[in-house]
Amino acid sequence: MENLLTKRNIIIAGVVIVIIIGALVWFGLKNGTGTEDGGFFGLFPWAPPGSSKPGFETSQKPGFFPPGGVSPGGEQPFTPEAAQNLPVGTLIRLSSDNISSLVGVGTTSVKYHKNIPENLGHLFERRADGTNEEKRISNFTIPQVLRVVWAPDGKKAVVFYNLDNQIRKLLIDYATTTPKTSFLPDSISDIAFSPDSKSLVFINNLPASPSQGGGDSQNIFASTADFKNQRKIFDNNVPGFEISWPAANTIALKTKSSYGARGFIYALNASTGAPASPSQGGFNKVAEGLGLDAIWNSDGSGTLYSVSDADGNLLNLKFVDAKTGATKEFSVKTIAEKCAFSKTRKNLVYCAVPDNPQQAKYPDAWWQGKVTFRDDFVSIDVSSGQTSVLVSAKADATQPRVLSDDSWLLFRDKSSGNLWSLKLKL
Repeated sequence: MENLLTKRNIIIAGVVIVIIIGALVWFGLKNGTGTEDGGFFGLFPWAPPGSSKPGFETSQKPGFFPPGGVSPGGEQPFTPEAAQNLPVGTLIRLSSDNISSLVGVGTTSVKYHKNIPENLGHLFERRADGTNEEKRISNFTIPQVLRVVWAPDGKKAVVFYNLDNQIRKLLIDYATTTPKTSFLPDSISDIAFSPDSKSLVFINNLPASPSQGGGDSQNIFASTADFKNQRKIFDNNVPGFEISWPAANTIALKTKSSYGARGFIYALNASTGAPASPSQGGFNKVAEGLGLDAIWNSDGSGTLYSVSDADGNLLNLKFVDAKTGATKEFSVKTIAEKCAFSKTRKNLVYCAVPDNPQQAKYPDAWWQGKVTFRDDFVSIDVSSGQTSVLVSAKADATQPRVLSDDSWLLFRDKSSGNLWSLKLKL
């Protein structure tokens, strides 16, 4: 009998086995069977320690898909079942274009203006869970959008834009098929919608009358959401205030923030059309500090604020009770505008926190684009002080907005301008 186990036959068999294995590997990769989630042919479900997958950080948590990485669950749009099964902490890129504004709509969707040559100021809408394609709902062109103040219900917006080196303001009602527009006076320096979207409050920068002793006034007015029935609610001559309307009976005023200037937050009562008085809660100081920035909780009972030291270094976030003045401090350093309060729990706030911010003059350096952050998302219970890390996003999050049922958090990546959503609960 012929001996098949000769040295020559063994070598030939070995070469054939190597060729077969090589062919299987080549065809497996070509056909996509070497998946990132399942490993090669599904035999190795995780990458070995120290390795990395394209577009991913090796230390990522389950369900974490960073900006620039691969969207979860396959090609978008997802099926409702696939979206429902995405784990908490999943990030989805909803638009790869540069956006200039965003607003959450109810429990499901987000509206956003795009800021690209083919869609200058056009309005789009998409579900936060990525289960549909984005849809353009208005092609009304607005060049050089600087800032957008949205009504909470997403039906109206005041757009600040640059025209011939002048800042103009346009009130847009998107509730109809063809948007209704009206120009607002140049004298308005800042404006905000009420929580129920039915009213406006604004600062009117006008020369004061002789009866007021002359000089400039920065008086505060209220009106209906269509800018009618205007009435003055507070006499003010302090310049440079930024205004917000965090709760039904609370209007907030904040001086412009800078590391080199001491900032202040004030609250006044908005329950009547008469000028607010100290007996109504009046115009009272809530917080102060260098580089002051702040956001309010959902019922206006308190504010989360950030400050810096004399060198511009960020200090720990603080929360102050607007009525008692009691203050709590948390071991989290970020700029307050990178945070958003829960819609269902007044003591819970979500913050994008820089993982290793470089030394700079904050918050000015970040606003001016001199520094870029790589953020982790954390939640803070301002009552108990408990802080939990949600996910390492590695994006530079800005304009965070939470849907009304706390299901998704929406934000813009400041570096790319892209729109993202973060899943907060199943």
